[in-house]
Amino acid sequence: MTKEDFHRRFNARIIMALYFAMSAIIVVRLMAMQVFSTAYYRQASLANSARIVPIRAPRGLILDRNGEIIVKNRPSYSLYLLPYRITDTTSIAGKLAEILDMDRNYITGLVAEARGEKYRPIRLRRDIDFQTLSVLEEHSLELPGVVFQTETTRQYPDRGFGSHFLGHIGEVSEKELEQYSDYQKGDLIGKKGLEKQYDSYLRGRDGLSYLEVTAMGQVLGRYPGKEDIPPISGGTLNLNIDWPLQQLADRILDSAGQGAIVIVDVNNGGVLTLASSPEFDANLFSGFMTPQTWSQIAEDPRHPLLNRAIQATYPPGSTMKVFTAAMGLYFNKIDAQSTFDPCLGQKRFGNRVFKCWRPKGHGRLTLHGAIVQSCDIYFYQLGLLCGIESWEKFMPMCRFGVPTGIDIPGEKSGNSPSVKYYDNRYGKYGWTKTFVINLAIGQGELLVTPLQMAVLYAALANGGNVYKPRLVNSIVDAYGNRTDFPPQIVAKLPIKDEDLALIVNAMIGVTEEWGGTARIVQIPGVSIAGKTGTAQNPHGNDHAWFVCFAPVEKPEIAISIIVENAGHGGSVAAPLAKILLAHYFRISGKKPT
Repeated sequence: MTKEDFHRRFNARIIMALYFAMSAIIVVRLMAMQVFSTAYYRQASLANSARIVPIRAPRGLILDRNGEIIVKNRPSYSLYLLPYRITDTTSIAGKLAEILDMDRNYITGLVAEARGEKYRPIRLRRDIDFQTLSVLEEHSLELPGVVFQTETTRQYPDRGFGSHFLGHIGEVSEKELEQYSDYQKGDLIGKKGLEKQYDSYLRGRDGLSYLEVTAMGQVLGRYPGKEDIPPISGGTLNLNIDWPLQQLADRILDSAGQGAIVIVDVNNGGVLTLASSPEFDANLFSGFMTPQTWSQIAEDPRHPLLNRAIQATYPPGSTMKVFTAAMGLYFNKIDAQSTFDPCLGQKRFGNRVFKCWRPKGHGRLTLHGAIVQSCDIYFYQLGLLCGIESWEKFMPMCRFGVPTGIDIPGEKSGNSPSVKYYDNRYGKYGWTKTFVINLAIGQGELLVTPLQMAVLYAALANGGNVYKPRLVNSIVDAYGNRTDFPPQIVAKLPIKDEDLALIVNAMIGVTEEWGGTARIVQIPGVSIAGKTGTAQNPHGNDHAWFVCFAPVEKPEIAISIIVENAGHGGSVAAPLAKILLAHYFRISGKKPT
């Protein structure tokens, strides 16, 4: 064998070895791809040829205690852009900006972002009104790539009734997308009230539709072999709200002015009415809201987005006197027959003169008469006798300064001052113990919400049980499964039965006896225990309060009413309670004589 033949054979063997080695690598790689990675590449193939489109789940209904629908869904039109059909972006963006009153650059930006997948529709605006829809249809030949799709949107009650506790939905924000992993851009989410609190129940579960698409994203039809996954509707909220009573409360409160009305069931804490005035139109938030509309709402000096029933805090005024009386009885500072210096219309304490609401005074009174006639001078002296130390022990036990725990977000806790509070605010020697004089009549730094007063008066009615107030009594899911929320007692008032009877008897006198400050509220056949209040307001006229429960023999409901800047509780707030009580007992089959 020549040297050349040897080298030729050696090179051939090297080439064959390389060939077999490369063949082995290819075979092993093909086995890995086709056998061991089958699932991965099947999914990748599906992703390249299929588009998964969500099928929006209908949002759950909201019903009142009698099954009446309060919030439902309605069909609407949403406007979409199809980028692949848009040839002149500048021209179309200009026309749409003019018709829709939108920013032209915003529209062109959306189209530019879709260049990578130009067959994917872009939702430009939801809930197009009929007038705008008609204009767009007239210009349809000039707007290629602009289409409409029927979708559902939320329908809330007219006139904004119940808007503060119902809340509203809106498009999920960037911050919310970071917070919640199961939302995608463009999804709707509860923003306030029940819509926010129970969003996970109401939103349901979106379905999925599989579409076959080209590599560029053009839809060819349904993807073969993949069945659509139907959506699951959201759950239905069954409320404790009495909708006819709620609407009545909203109407009469709107006529009276700004304020709040809360009505609760004294035996379980169910919230029958939660009215706040002024209201806002929640329907505006379901569709497209122009910057001008948002500015009108946000800059309205009446603050319509503020839920005054749970977020606004006020001095309770004389409605607090029943709890000042309970404090005196609890610490054995007074009894039913206790009297103080007579009320002459004013009294000096230290270097200040404190006045009574009645300039000519009430004379000498017992505790009963002091509550009936709401004598300030009596309670000034009682507050000073008890002292701030007794105050800071007793009032937290009554849940002052503590949120009620109602099942909507945003509740304020109010404020029940203490020695530590005053030290922090005024310095250790910057205040005196005479501050309790103002607290005793529900003034000073003492602050409450209308809901808190309704809950506490309900506790006076039922023997001392403080219930957690609830708007929702049950939820029924799409399969008919029901989740109930039983009543929950969160505290017990520190008032003995005999002392509670004494206080309630005086509250009956407020509405029935000569000199009572709420005799105007009387309804034949219905016994009412209540207390008026007129709270000083550093920003304007006095706030008018009235809080009550009825019927006294077997209490059912407690009502808390405040009307801002309106004057005396007995002449402004109490007449509203009379209307509500007459309505409630009439529809309950207990028609007054």
